[in-house]
Amino acid sequence: MTVSVPPVCPDILAFRGSTLAAFDELAQARTLRELLRTAHRLWCGPSCPQDVTCPFLHYRRARVEPTRPQAVRSRYNRDTAHLFTLMGGDGYTAGTPKTHEVDGWPLLERVLAEVDIARSGGRLALDYTDWTKKGDPTPARTVSSVCRDALQWMACWCGERYAADSTAVRYIALTTVVDDICVPPLDLLDGSFRIYGRCARDLVEAMEREGWGRDGTHVLLSLVRQYLMQYAEKVSAGVHAELSRSAEVWDSVVYRTHTANTYAAAVVIARVTGCGPLTTGWIMDSAICDAISMDLCKSATQVYQQDDHQPTRGPLEAMRHIGYHSAYLDLMDDLVYTGAPEPLVHFGRAGFLFVQLQDRYQERAAGRRFPIRPAMARLLRSLFGDAPTDTRLDKLFHPRGRSDSVRD
Repeated sequence: MTVSVPPVCPDILAFRGSTLAAFDELAQARTLRELLRTAHRLWCGPSCPQDVTCPFLHYRRARVEPTRPQAVRSRYNRDTAHLFTLMGGDGYTAGTPKTHEVDGWPLLERVLAEVDIARSGGRLALDYTDWTKKGDPTPARTVSSVCRDALQWMACWCGERYAADSTAVRYIALTTVVDDICVPPLDLLDGSFRIYGRCARDLVEAMEREGWGRDGTHVLLSLVRQYLMQYAEKVSAGVHAELSRSAEVWDSVVYRTHTANTYAAAVVIARVTGCGPLTTGWIMDSAICDAISMDLCKSATQVYQQDDHQPTRGPLEAMRHIGYHSAYLDLMDDLVYTGAPEPLVHFGRAGFLFVQLQDRYQERAAGRRFPIRPAMARLLRSLFGDAPTDTRLDKLFHPRGRSDSVRD
């Protein structure tokens, strides 16, 4: 069964064509920088200055106006945070800045330019490496586990409607797999990267048939942004080094949100639960909070400490810990008091739920995979199919090496 709802995203994109037309423009890119610029043009148009005011790479929060709440305030909030030891246990600090200090454009373009040069001689050693830290013997195990994770996330976010929209579930799987396998972004668009026999264009065509409208273009461009920014952070340790030089965390918060692609997850949740229309602030604030609540709970379960890219890491780490969870507490209260719909408020704090429940994080703590239960295996077959990978991916997948980077 497929959910049929009008678009939930605000009408803010420069591109006015269909999602499929946007995909075809993106697929013409031959380099990563060209892909970044095309995605940006479709989002912002040609007049964007490409600096910290650019809404494609950055997030300038607008002033919020309180209104009637649609959801209850979280019990873990600015008034109770001092009682707990999350992220160092130093409680809440008022006035945590939510403005950018680092312009992400020159940083991202510099890294992607280096990658484009390195890739001119062929694939990088990093391409299609295993980032799970669970010793997956084959990519089929990785992909099937990713699709299990997608279903469990959807259950934590949407409850019994977790499989109401099969296209939405498949999208969450496609946005998750890049966490676990280092997929070159151009392969996402040329049809060569597939899971369960489907490529990204297949997903876009399904969105077109099902009437996603501009929501489809939002989540497509957000997916491309995620793949580019994840690839950049995997090939270059310098990305996070530049973002984390000061005590302020907003640059790292926004980069973390884009690499998690929780923006698109918020759109999916709103469509499945029928809680649109949304504002940009509700989408971004809930997306940021979902990513941070996940990291807060991971820090309490000793999983966060295993992450390769920790937003709080830096020379002023203790202060960044305080700023990270203070930003979360501010944004969660703003979601409630600006009248954000309950499903998005729940999404913002859902990390405290899914980190404790999902196999994904229990496996991370154990450093190994758990068997996929028969009931889950049957559900995976019914929603995704029988073959998680193809011969191409089976041949390219390999363990991650210590020297798999363009530069340190």
